[in-house]
Amino acid sequence: MDNILRKLTGYTFALRDALERTNESSERPKITRHLAAAAEMYALLYMHQTSEAIAHIVEAENRVHGWSNLSGDNGEKVAKKWAEFIDVAGIEL
Repeated sequence: MDNILRKLTGYTFALRDALERTNESSERPKITRHLAAAAEMYALLYMHQTSEAIAHIVEAENRVHGWSNLSGDNGEKVAKKWAEFIDVAGIEL
């Protein structure tokens, strides 16, 4: 569980940094939505102590990441941290 939370933390901070740095106003709602999903995943992981509790969110977020990539360096960092997180989450997509 610690490794999952560590990777989720890295993803969350990448999103926070992207929100602070983006010059694209159209990306702010996307990033905010991802941050809200990350907060929900934290809460569910804390409550249930199993990645199965977040499977439905991970699946939905994975589809959104595929449809609406963020631009530039921010997008690359967020995508990398998301991939690291889902690799350790152990959720089949």
